[in-house]
Amino acid sequence: MTEPNLPEKEEFKARLEKARQRQEENSWDGSLRAERAGAAGRAWRLSVEIIAAFLVCGWLGWLLDNWLDTRPVFLLVFVVLGMIVGVYNVFKVAKAMNPDDFKD
Repeated sequence: MTEPNLPEKEEFKARLEKARQRQEENSWDGSLRAERAGAAGRAWRLSVEIIAAFLVCGWLGWLLDNWLDTRPVFLLVFVVLGMIVGVYNVFKVAKAMNPDDFKD
């Protein structure tokens, strides 16, 4: 194989950098890119945030209850904690999606 000559390589790098900049400009703010596609992406993201927090905290509570043999205590505590964390995560993500709506 032969190495491409230097001008072609530099031209390719310049085109690649221009494409990356254009992609970054077209993407929302550099984060949460999937939600820019539409309302369905935003709804899925918010749903997953709240359900994941609820399930993970519930699972941790269940594990603690099984380990310590205190059946409903930690499960209930962690489920409530999961709901609180889920709502907080949804608020945080919604704020990132619509920063203008949350300006004080």
